[in-house]
Amino acid sequence: MTVGDDASGIQQKVTTELRAKSPYFGEIYSAVLQTNLNKLDDAYTNFFKHERGYPSYVTRLDSFEYKPGQAKIGLTNKNYATIYLPGIGNVNFHNSRSYEFGSVTDIRSVTVSREATYWFISVIVEIPDIIQDQIPLDKVKSVVGIDVGVNKLVAFSDGSFAINTKPATNKKTARRLAMRQRSIARKVKGSKNRKKAVIKLARTKHKIAANRNGRNWKVANDIVKMSDAVVREDLKIKNMVKRAKPKHDGKGGYKKNGASAKSGLNKVILDCGWGDIYNKIAWLALKAGKHVIVVNPKHTSQECPACGHIDKANREGEKFLCTNCGHTDHADTKASRTIAKKAGLVFPKNEKTLRADCAKVTSVERTTVGVVPRNHAFGTSGEQMCLFDIAEYHSSDKRITKKYGRTS
Repeated sequence: MTVGDDASGIQQKVTTELRAKSPYFGEIYSAVLQTNLNKLDDAYTNFFKHERGYPSYVTRLDSFEYKPGQAKIGLTNKNYATIYLPGIGNVNFHNSRSYEFGSVTDIRSVTVSREATYWFISVIVEIPDIIQDQIPLDKVKSVVGIDVGVNKLVAFSDGSFAINTKPATNKKTARRLAMRQRSIARKVKGSKNRKKAVIKLARTKHKIAANRNGRNWKVANDIVKMSDAVVREDLKIKNMVKRAKPKHDGKGGYKKNGASAKSGLNKVILDCGWGDIYNKIAWLALKAGKHVIVVNPKHTSQECPACGHIDKANREGEKFLCTNCGHTDHADTKASRTIAKKAGLVFPKNEKTLRADCAKVTSVERTTVGVVPRNHAFGTSGEQMCLFDIAEYHSSDKRITKKYGRTS
């Protein structure tokens, strides 16, 4: 077989012939068509040689790419810039990044994509010294443990929280999504009104995704800024959102398996975007030269920090009450601190010297760093003293919370 006789080479020859015959293909830049053919060839190669999924047929491509050196950026200022795209011409775009393109000389690939009715352009440039040298692990001076959840999006080991705004599953947005979907179902297939309804639904979903993406960037940025190392759980999110297994009753039927509740939980977990938060933390930590440590999530929510007792009954919702020693704490905060301890980092003790005997002793009001649980106090001997009956352990949570994004 000679060069060009494979499937990709034959398709490129046919594409060249179509460009000469059809004015529609003639208007499209040749490199864009070749790039799409290369992507198709890579998809089938991954399927046959690397045992990946079979390529799915798409009726419309929502993105196209220019190779390095083909697109050129022209006029630029603080907020807007002009880029020349071969086959299209000059295109003005809003610069959403805090980086001006006036000093950019080496432009790599340029990708133009469409989401709903919005068009976006992604320009890959090389920025020197953007990634800092990583701090040696033995010189790490601070660590923060994070515990992701549903009620609280992220619980930090310092006692603060990031609120889960539920971009897609809050009542107002869920109702709007249901209305948009019903509107499509009631329209005649192929009609203009149905196309309009589809566009409305696509725009709504795009706004939800943008809201979630912006919130996750802010949460990840705050987490990385907290300390020199971030410790998180190694969660298998794909397994956590699987549907409930059916339960046979032995008579040809099925028992109740809580599939409806599990389906609702899966929607909320996917709406949180835990994996997206983890990826953003990894990238921001890489740029800042900080560490991200992944630990085993086993028993992080059930282990008592006081006596080490592990029991599923220790946790009830957001409340932690050890069945062995009676230790009480907020379940999410306790879990995040347990995650931080699992990293095994050792810090030098903070040795403080006493003041001179002749110094004047004055009483100073001290604010405890972090958050002290409100349901108990510690005496001079370090023993836990309950302020009320543990059997009726109910207390409102008034700790520091951080809210990101909008709820609608």
